[in-house]
Amino acid sequence: MNGSHQLRRKQFYQNLNAGEAVVLFAGAAPRKTADASYPFFTNRNFYYLTGILQIDSIFFAINQGGRVEETLFIHDKNPMAERWHGYRISHQEAIEASGIKNISEIKKFDEFLKDILEARSISSLWYDFDKFDEGRKDAPQNKHSESLLSAYSWLNCKNAYPLICEARTIKDAGEIAEIRNALGVTRDGIHAMMKAVKSGMYEYQLEGVFNKVLADAGVREPAFANIVSSGRNNFFIHYEEPMGIINDGDLILTDVGARKNQYVSDISRAFPVNGKFTPEQKEIYSIALKVNKELMSLLVPGEISFEQIEAYARRRISEELVAAGHLGKDEDVSKYYWHKGTHHIGLDVHDVGPHGNPIAPGMVFTIDVGIYMEDKNIGFRIEDNVLITETGYEHLSADIVREIHDIEAMMCS
Repeated sequence: MNGSHQLRRKQFYQNLNAGEAVVLFAGAAPRKTADASYPFFTNRNFYYLTGILQIDSIFFAINQGGRVEETLFIHDKNPMAERWHGYRISHQEAIEASGIKNISEIKKFDEFLKDILEARSISSLWYDFDKFDEGRKDAPQNKHSESLLSAYSWLNCKNAYPLICEARTIKDAGEIAEIRNALGVTRDGIHAMMKAVKSGMYEYQLEGVFNKVLADAGVREPAFANIVSSGRNNFFIHYEEPMGIINDGDLILTDVGARKNQYVSDISRAFPVNGKFTPEQKEIYSIALKVNKELMSLLVPGEISFEQIEAYARRRISEELVAAGHLGKDEDVSKYYWHKGTHHIGLDVHDVGPHGNPIAPGMVFTIDVGIYMEDKNIGFRIEDNVLITETGYEHLSADIVREIHDIEAMMCS
């Protein structure tokens, strides 16, 4: 995909004036305990522009009078280090993955940048000041910029984060293809759970069914921590410790997704443990599905924003619950409707980018309607993924069953 990474960098360079440079960090794995670290996960903006997944890597580009010079700094090949810590890509492999011709060793970066700064070749340095890293001293962009400003007080710092994030909201053909691939694996995993569930299982055993489907498809890790819950555990929105026993009569809630070549899916489905919805479960489920479909019908590019989708969802869920006698006319729908239902997906499951702009072709996001009625032990959400096209939308997860009769037919087959 290096052609895509090159194109993205070229688009970003339109913001880079002469005498300005950008530095991006792949990041490092945080310490876990003793001499163990958490698994390394490459900074998503770094990967978006470079295609490089190797720990500690640094990307640097400078506009020299209208000509941009790029350098990628990576760990050198070292058989002894690789013996203990795993494979390191070669300079040639880095060139092929990124399209960056100039590759250097990471240990040379500080001296390289010092020479440029002392020659006053840079007026401004762009960093990826991620809003979620605000105030974190250990974030590489914060630590590095603070150090440089203390030594070069004349240096101006700019933030590349909003520009890169806005670009990431519009997916190219390659990104959409990977999301489709991820959805195909996710579909198979959800359907496998529907067929495998039975009373008396532990939730983690049902989760294991999903994980095996992913593994069999060559997917080593899910898009995010699986949520596989049942009964009253459905009322914990981010339920990541599936230790409960699955009981007959309960609803199963799955909020899961596969990650395929760095791109994710995010799907929620609900289904009854015994394969048959009760009349009350059917009634509430039908309301959520009806509103889900209505929200999709609103998806016309340029004419609606995430905020407007959310406002419509709140109003319609309230109206339907009032009409069914589950909510008083003066009651706040927040009693049963707990979370927003629309977010971008892509390299992150809650992908970056502005929410206030009208939807546009190339956006991929969720339509998620959840209703949580603790007094009735009915809690679930129906979450789908959609792609905005030039004229409307494509329901990317349409083949993951969600109609009541289709769910019951699959579970009883």
